[in-house]
Amino acid sequence: MGLDAQQRAVATSFGVPVVVLAGAGTGKTRAITHRIAFGAFSGVLDPGRTLAVTFTAKAAGELRHRLAHLGVPQVQARTFHAAALRQIRYFWPLVHGVELPQVTGSTFSLIAEAARGMGVPIDTPLLRDLAAEISWTKVSNIAAHRYAELAARAGRQISGLDHEKVAATLARYEQVKKRRQLIDFDDILLCAIALLHEHPEVAAQVRDQYRHFTVDEYQDVSPVQRTLLELWIWDGTDICVVGDVNQAIHTFAGAQPSYLTNFAHEHPGAITLKLETNYRSTPQVLEAANALIGRGLRLRPTRADGPGLQVVPAADEQVEAAEVARWLVDEHDAGRAWRELGVLYRINAQAEALEEELKTLRVPYVVRDLEGRSAAPHPTGEPLQDAVTLSTMHSAKGLEWESVAVIGLSEGLMPFALATTPAALAEEKRLLYVALTRARTGLRLSWASGGASGRANRAPSRYLRRAGLVAMSSEVPTGKSSRRQLRTRSLPNCRVCGEPLSEAAEIKLGRHPGCPTDYDERLFDELRSWRWATAQAQSLPAFVVFTDTTLRALAEQRPADRASLLRIPGIGMAKADRYGAEVVDLIAAHAQA
Repeated sequence: MGLDAQQRAVATSFGVPVVVLAGAGTGKTRAITHRIAFGAFSGVLDPGRTLAVTFTAKAAGELRHRLAHLGVPQVQARTFHAAALRQIRYFWPLVHGVELPQVTGSTFSLIAEAARGMGVPIDTPLLRDLAAEISWTKVSNIAAHRYAELAARAGRQISGLDHEKVAATLARYEQVKKRRQLIDFDDILLCAIALLHEHPEVAAQVRDQYRHFTVDEYQDVSPVQRTLLELWIWDGTDICVVGDVNQAIHTFAGAQPSYLTNFAHEHPGAITLKLETNYRSTPQVLEAANALIGRGLRLRPTRADGPGLQVVPAADEQVEAAEVARWLVDEHDAGRAWRELGVLYRINAQAEALEEELKTLRVPYVVRDLEGRSAAPHPTGEPLQDAVTLSTMHSAKGLEWESVAVIGLSEGLMPFALATTPAALAEEKRLLYVALTRARTGLRLSWASGGASGRANRAPSRYLRRAGLVAMSSEVPTGKSSRRQLRTRSLPNCRVCGEPLSEAAEIKLGRHPGCPTDYDERLFDELRSWRWATAQAQSLPAFVVFTDTTLRALAEQRPADRASLLRIPGIGMAKADRYGAEVVDLIAAHAQA
């Protein structure tokens, strides 16, 4: 079968529940698809009564492709939601005599209606937070009347709203949906649970249909998903679950990694198998990942030695972005396709400065959104199939690249400032572990030692220190000596002297540092005060709102409307939507003072 000893043990284990602890890059998909194929061809498993469950449509598609290649196309491979939706669309009319209510594609308008009814002021960030909270309550199987108590216990907060107000808004949201005869995405699982729990004849038919289950990424299972799975199976059902506690990065959304660690205890007779042989990364990458995680599965390398890790402090965020952009160009010049390069960060706002540098160097790139889809400009006009990927660490789960840069590895960003409890800090460490293990060969880690947050000497992440990675770095760069010369292809010209600009800060300002300007220092101070207050209100580092260089450009160019605001490099649509009106109003008020 072309499997190693650990994979072969997974592929040939039947007759008892099986839990597979599978480390990053250890071939878990290969092992579980071969298990299904081996079971089918040996007569132990009926492929037509087998369901393989995972968490994303892409992963389900990959499972179907591999199973078809192995000769068992009859096996169903679906997400939890897709499998549940298929069942309730069939059984709902039989049980209730009416078609299943329509599944809404977007909940924002429904949440807005509910919030307005409770006198809650509406804006997009609040709607997004309420949507996340609604999803958390449903995947955690928490009714609205218990929200205030359990959310307080879990330390969950929505800025500007107390728990009782959120609970009332959640209850009203359910009323709005019922009135419009709609269900949302998370209701799909709840409806399936209700059908199976309240109608034994439905449960019997489902259990007769599916006798063999494989569940991937089991560390990400939520309480409601686990409840549904337990209703699907029965005594004698063949079940194999696969996961890695070291990659549990979704507990904020309701995932319970304890379901993976407790599986063998909760299923008498279950056996535990491990996949620890890594086929993805070099020994250098795995040494760093193992040192970081410190416990759990220890990944064993199979590849030959590769280059050492680069651990690089930068003078500020702009310098960090410029140097990462140059590193990408150097990697490409050395023979790496753009699509084999990735840059990872903790929050989306960190991509802003990097995008400007990539545009300057005409490096094609795509940005993965929160749902893991790729959509962004590709400034060279080259096909998106060959572009650098920019992604949050969360969205990078399940992906890999030949070379990876991880940026912003300073205290306040990794771990993130809002992570204060031991559980949240542990999850931040696992998130960085996921980021490191995306790299096959090249790995570059960086942070800004100073910058717009007002801290002159920002500390590297505690996780870099604890893993012994900071010691790999050379001297800390300071000032202009650390700035690498950018390529001069299609560079803009200074708005004062007309000569080409070369450095990122110059491009953002639109002039050379020595060229005269009507810079308004008092306006700059007012903008800094506004930025500090905004950052405090949102619990963000100040530079995530705007860098010092961007504030200086605002103070010099004094945009009077959205269009002129967007002409300042580094201010994109998202920043204009979030902060543009306040900034333009502040500048206008300053001019009238």
